[in-house]
Parts: sequence; C-alpha cells; structure tokens
Amino acid sequence: MASRRRSAAAARVGRASTCAASTLASFAPQAIVAMKPILLALCLFSPAALACDTSHLGLSGSLKVETCSPQESSDCINAAQALYEYSEAIADSDALFTIALQANPWRMYDGQMRILTVEDLADTIRPQLDGKVERVELIGSWTGVSPAPGVPSLAERVSKALGGFPVTGEDGFLWLSQDGTRRTTRQAFTLREGAGAYFLPKNADVFSPLVAGWPAFVQERVGSDDPELMMLAAAAWDVFFLCPDKALASFEQAAAMGNAIAAYNAATMRLERDADGDRDAAIKLLERGVELGDDRSRSRLKAERAGERSVRMGKASS
Repeated sequence: MASRRRSAAAARVGRASTCAASTLASFAPQAIVAMKPILLALCLFSPAALACDTSHLGLSGSLKVETCSPQESSDCINAAQALYEYSEAIADSDALFTIALQANPWRMYDGQMRILTVEDLADTIRPQLDGKVERVELIGSWTGVSPAPGVPSLAERVSKALGGFPVTGEDGFLWLSQDGTRRTTRQAFTLREGAGAYFLPKNADVFSPLVAGWPAFVQERVGSDDPELMMLAAAAWDVFFLCPDKALASFEQAAAMGNAIAAYNAATMRLERDADGDRDAAIKLLERGVELGDDRSRSRLKAERAGERSVRMGKASS
C-alpha cells in the first residue's frame, strides 16, 4: 500500500515535469549552448526587482544548481525524469501517505500544472486513510511554511480539511537526491549555467522548483500559437519565482490564447485573493474555460453560481 501511494503521487510530478520539458524540446538545446558560458542569476526574489513580497520567507544568500548539456555529455539526464525516479526512491512506510507535487507557500499544482485547492487534495487523501496511515506528507516546496504572518501553511490547511489528521510539509525549496532523501533551502538567488530546459549530471541532486520553473525564461519567445507553453511559464512564475501577480497575469494571457487550464488557474487565484473585482473576473475566466471545453471550469462555475444564489436567497429571507 505504501509503495502504491507514493508511486501515484510521484507520477503526478513526473507528468508535470515531462510536459514542461517536451514542450520546448525543439529549441531548448540551442538555448543551453548559447548561454552556457554565462552564469545566470535565475532566481532573484527581491521585491524591488520583481514586485514579489517574499519578506516573510526569510530568503538570503545564493546557491548554484548543477546543470549540464545533453549535447556535450552522455551522462546528462532530463531533470523531469530524475525528479520522477528520485521520488520513487523515497522510503516506504505503511504509516505514511506521501504526495509529491509542485507547490509554493500559497498553492499546489497537479501533474498538468492545474492548481490543486486544499479541498481537492483533501478529497483525494481522505479515501486512503485506511486506519494504518498515521501521517500525510506533502513533498513539495514550502508546503510546511506560513505564507504570511498569522496565515496557516498548506500542510496545516490540509490537516484542518481532514478533521485534524496529522499532515506535514517542507520548509523551503525542495531538493531530492537519487536515494530519495530530501532537503530544503531558502536562497534568495539561484544560479545555473544556461537558460533552456533543465538537465543535470547523472546522480546529481535535482532542484524540484526548477523542473517546473525554467519555462519562465523563454516566455518572451512564446508565440501566439502555443498557449500551453504560456500556461507553463505562468506556473513557473508561481512555483519558482514565487511571484503570484506575475503568474496571474501570465495565466490570463494564456487563457486569452486558448488554454483552458490557464483560465481555471487564473480564476482560482482571483477567487482566493478576493480583492475588488476579482470575483467578476473569475466568473468570466471560468466561462472562458467552459468555452474551451474544460470540465473542471464547468464544475467550479456551477458551484460559484450556486453559492451566489444561496447568498441572494439568504438576504431575501432576512
């Protein structure tokens, strides 16, 4: 049971990463070769530079991610495949239900880079709590960290949705080793060679956020005929750069280009933020998702409209 649970969770990470990697396969090698001599500061979490408020997370210093070019080494592997294989190596226990996913302090993503709400995840976990499981582990960056003073972490929110069942998360950016062991870091700068798809030397540790994060660096080269890649770039701003506002703007751009998951994600982010005008904008985005044939958008739109009717009926009867 433990192995089956972990494998299913790890597969979600693998599919998400493989999707991102394959989308840019046509020009990723050129980007790597062209940029190889330059050490790039890929991750600059400065509010002044990126208008991202990460002050509560205590980011500092810099770290370099080990990368390579498959054109130059036969021992160079795709980071998406490494992430999947390393996740499969995480130690088993019947007492644990583990879920590996991409995340930031605010939200989580499934294998298609669709936002997973706390309720979505709780609904997935609940049937698996068979009496043997004693704890749920969310193996995703920042899942155990409060995003702002007084705000519970994702692990705490999932625990509450499960009626107080123990749930733990990670306390920073997630790294995985080949043997399945993991660690976290809280660097303000992440350095690497190259700017294309993420490849790493065989047996090197994989930096999980960069597996989903590298498409942000080719966003300016995305054509109007590639809404999926624009959606992946939007998710990259959220998962890797920790910039929700930039992610939201990019999701909305991808939705306008014709990506249904982007429309759903943008609507979900606006509903979570709940600022002036967000709800009306979210309804329009869900309608856009429905136009594009997205069942999840249809279900969410139906639920939101049902909630509006309940509120109106409550006001009318008071």
